[in-house]
Amino acid sequence: MYNLIAYCIYLPITAYITLVIGKDLNQKGEVLLLQSFHHKVELVQTLNRFLLIGYYLLNLGYAAISLNLFEQLYSPQEVLEALVLRIGIILISLGMVHYMNLFVFTKYAPKIQQLFSNHSH
Repeated sequence: MYNLIAYCIYLPITAYITLVIGKDLNQKGEVLLLQSFHHKVELVQTLNRFLLIGYYLLNLGYAAISLNLFEQLYSPQEVLEALVLRIGIILISLGMVHYMNLFVFTKYAPKIQQLFSNHSH
């Protein structure tokens, strides 16, 4: 029974993180990408779509695997501990991926632009 309670709490939180925060990052990230890629709208829209798809896949994959890894829970305290661990892992992982993306796009924007411009002709 406690596992069912944990799933009913975990799934809406994961859905919120995936959908709402992903949409927000997608919208606000476009501004940064536009600056990094000298307002090349088509390139930025393509990259932003790729980032959003990767974000959704990462979150949904983690959520699916994580559901399978819940151990048998026997108390409200164990429910809380399991939720905190799994939600904490996903938030830390996504934060690290976000900063890695920022680093890559600020450092390698000219090379990425060149790669896309070579393939668009």
